[in-house]
Amino acid sequence: MEKITSFKPPIHLRHPFVQTILASLLRQNRPDHPMDMNSKPAVLNAGKGVKLVGHYSRSPENKALLILIHGWEGSINSNYIQRTGRRFFEKGVSIFRLNLRDHGETHHLNPEPFNGSLLRETYEAVRKAATEFGKKVPVYLAGFSLGGNFTLRIAREHSKGKAKIPNLKHCVAVSPAMHPQSATEMMDSKWIIGKYFREKWRESLHKKNVHYPELHPYPEIIKGKSVMEMTDRIVASTSQFKDSKEYFLSYTLGSKDFKGLKVQVSIVTSEDDPIIRPDEFKGIPPHSKLNILIQKYGGHNGFYENLKGDCWYFKVLETAIGV
Repeated sequence: MEKITSFKPPIHLRHPFVQTILASLLRQNRPDHPMDMNSKPAVLNAGKGVKLVGHYSRSPENKALLILIHGWEGSINSNYIQRTGRRFFEKGVSIFRLNLRDHGETHHLNPEPFNGSLLRETYEAVRKAATEFGKKVPVYLAGFSLGGNFTLRIAREHSKGKAKIPNLKHCVAVSPAMHPQSATEMMDSKWIIGKYFREKWRESLHKKNVHYPELHPYPEIIKGKSVMEMTDRIVASTSQFKDSKEYFLSYTLGSKDFKGLKVQVSIVTSEDDPIIRPDEFKGIPPHSKLNILIQKYGGHNGFYENLKGDCWYFKVLETAIGV
């Protein structure tokens, strides 16, 4: 990847909290945008009876397919997904926005609740989307926060697995959660951020309880006073994991996960991310397929250059895709 100038936001946008809030709250309500007007839902069979939903917007130019994965308790309509999708749709790139399980009003589709270890179904959904909508064009994958974690694991599995993702050329992870337990602890330590995610998760579990009340004690889980306490309670309600530590380890990333890369990967993160510690990336050994871009500023999923919605990581994607 060619040299990209470091991110230097104006002074009024440098605070990590400002960047993080803008990423989630600076809305771009534009239902008349061509990407939105051309958006069509697609239900993907992700294996073992699991169904995931995404929206496909075919660009008239169809230069490439960009698949986007949102973060935890986000959706295909999250601000950072919308602004990224629209920007690249305008550049002639077709867009597929994928909802993870139990995100984007899909709580009724699958009995068991979402958890971060569900790589197989997410990988299969991305593979199906690339197969169906990325025919004869290069395919790119970008994920944010927990979606960035999924993106990195998908790159790992694509590199070593037999069921390859057709035409996959580059994976970009923005503010990826490398160490989920650490991210959860950091989240809980920030009052506003912790409260935001607790309330979002409680709302999601309320919906799950409406459809599948017999599977888990959702009313008790919701009473947890922190994200970590709620995690402890939901893990204890299943036999899948011994405890929360084992659960977090099931999707923790480390140096070994990047050794066998066979697809280009770029990581964008910031030193001032309020949820992700920058030291988590500094121990990863160099690799010809891996480009780690640690910026001084950017917050979590932010990297806003101005209040119009131009984001520095667009340059990384533009260079990767060649648009």
